[in-house]
Amino acid sequence: MKKPVVGGLLVLAMALSWPGGSVAEEIDSHEGAYRLAEIVVSGESESIVESAGTVHRITARDIQDQGARTLDEALELVPGLIVREGAEGSPRIDIRGFRTRHVPLFLNGIPVVDTYDGQFDPTLIPAEIISEIKVTTGGGSVLYGPGGNGGAIDIITKSGKRGLHGTVGGEIGEGERYLGKASLSGGGEKADFYLGVNAYDRDKFTLSRDFDDTDAEGGDYRANSDRERTSLFGNTSYRLGERTQLGLTVSHTTGENGKPAVTNSDDADPFTKSPKYERIDDLETSLVQVAIDHKTAGPFEWRGWGFFSQSEIEENRYDDDTYSTQDKKGAYHQNTDMKIYGASTQLRYHVGTVGNATLGLTAENDEWDVDGFSVGKSSTEDYSDERDIQIYSVALEYEHQLGDRAGIVVGYGHHFQDKDSGGSDDDFSYLVGVSYDLTDATRVKANHARKIRFPSVKQLYDGDSANPDLDTEVTLHYEAGIRQMLPYGMSLGVTGFIIRAEDFIEKDESDPNEMNKNYQDLRFHGVETDLIVQPIDALRLRLAVGWLETEDRSDDSERDELQHRPEWTVSVDGRYRFDFGLTASASLKYVADQYFYDQDDEDPLEKKKLNDFTVVNVKLSQKIVASGLEIYVGADNLFDEDYEESYGLPQPGQTVYGGVEYRF
Repeated sequence: MKKPVVGGLLVLAMALSWPGGSVAEEIDSHEGAYRLAEIVVSGESESIVESAGTVHRITARDIQDQGARTLDEALELVPGLIVREGAEGSPRIDIRGFRTRHVPLFLNGIPVVDTYDGQFDPTLIPAEIISEIKVTTGGGSVLYGPGGNGGAIDIITKSGKRGLHGTVGGEIGEGERYLGKASLSGGGEKADFYLGVNAYDRDKFTLSRDFDDTDAEGGDYRANSDRERTSLFGNTSYRLGERTQLGLTVSHTTGENGKPAVTNSDDADPFTKSPKYERIDDLETSLVQVAIDHKTAGPFEWRGWGFFSQSEIEENRYDDDTYSTQDKKGAYHQNTDMKIYGASTQLRYHVGTVGNATLGLTAENDEWDVDGFSVGKSSTEDYSDERDIQIYSVALEYEHQLGDRAGIVVGYGHHFQDKDSGGSDDDFSYLVGVSYDLTDATRVKANHARKIRFPSVKQLYDGDSANPDLDTEVTLHYEAGIRQMLPYGMSLGVTGFIIRAEDFIEKDESDPNEMNKNYQDLRFHGVETDLIVQPIDALRLRLAVGWLETEDRSDDSERDELQHRPEWTVSVDGRYRFDFGLTASASLKYVADQYFYDQDDEDPLEKKKLNDFTVVNVKLSQKIVASGLEIYVGADNLFDEDYEESYGLPQPGQTVYGGVEYRF
């Protein structure tokens, strides 16, 4: 299904867009936002800690216009953020040059991370349950706890509103891709609820027609690129009188997916790797949270929540592309069970109309349990291990409004890690920020923060490179920016930042065992600019440009910059809503000047540039007047760009899809 079919689908969508009646610019929302466990409370307006920093908000309406199906797709256009798919077969989220392990993810206040290496799989979170995403880049609130060296992602899910409402929808696309979804929500005087179910199945994805086919791939589709997810999600809240509210969140997801191998394996190419035939043959995740919010008759508000999450994953590496045998050296089978449980509480003191002081306490236990076998040169060995780590945080943050124009925020957090090996570590974070409205149209901001990250289970205990004596990683953030309101509904923002990263953990190649050590000294600096144009309610355009320069200042480092950190990113997106129900949306993303290094241990170190690329997505959706029915068609990678986000791992070519959704 290629360009002629795209044209036919777009014509069909236009034909369905007959005039008649009037449709509001925004689809009436039947869902609210579940803010019972929001970590940094902002509600409908921006808090001082957010206005002094950099926080990007993505709403449910933005997600629908964009055609996003999962969290990673919803984040594609956020300035300073890169969604990159590498050899693991799951997208990774990098912010301002920092990897996913330096970006904590929260869903209704629940930490959603891998207890092994601190990363997460964003494809496990379906887009339709999301009411809002808050992406903090750089130094943010100390209430998020340790680990936010790059930033933090805070997901606020949907909740029910008065009455009974629901949605039913389905989508089909190339690569035998199917999506089914449904939700039911409602509420009354004291209680509300939201229930959602999602089933996604992709058999494969299409390669660009410009892809240079190899024997390793052997067709128009990417081998081992299937992905299957089935998700159930629900939350409910109940009001005990005027001052107390209780809440419950539950989620359960199952699935499996392939990890596509490199397509350019060549012994003469020092930059490529040998192909690995790997799969996640089974995964199951569960989340549970109970929450309470109590407002006293005085200036205090108390919020608390307890949470539990579990992930069970079966991974396999096979001998070849038949994915059937495990007899050769390097093959393995592994079952991993990861659990996180803990509690968080916040006591908030409202200092009249001029400020708030928030005390936050968190206690968390992370467990990792693994067993399996690995095939060696002459024998097969069974293995098993289990580890658990405790993390505790106490944080105090104060926001103060100085008159009508200025606001300041000061925060301090102290964090503790009890290691499985019997040792312990502690370190601190802090934040100082200010925002000031020079005029009604001009706001300036500045902040400085110290962030820390404790070493992961992987770095402390797993494999020959493990080092249980590792210290915390530290980053120092310096940021300043301006937001200027312009005529005709335009808004221009410019933010500059400098980040110093110290004691970062990396394998010491000079050590015979290549042991993990705290020796990396890194520098990041850049500028992020965004221009928003909305002259009328129906039209919205946005241009975002990011420039990032990285430097490895570690002792004896041969690298002048860090790999897989693009220097330039440009995104353009827009949408227009016609008064007869048609919404046209489009986006463009350009990524340039991304480098990587060879895989050989031999000197000298070599550097290579990944090809620059531009990807364009389009979507047309038509609301059938007064029926609750909406029909949409779209194309991802409209111009069939042949591109890679990591060397030897081609991404999907032009992918056409269409769907329907009914709301009541």
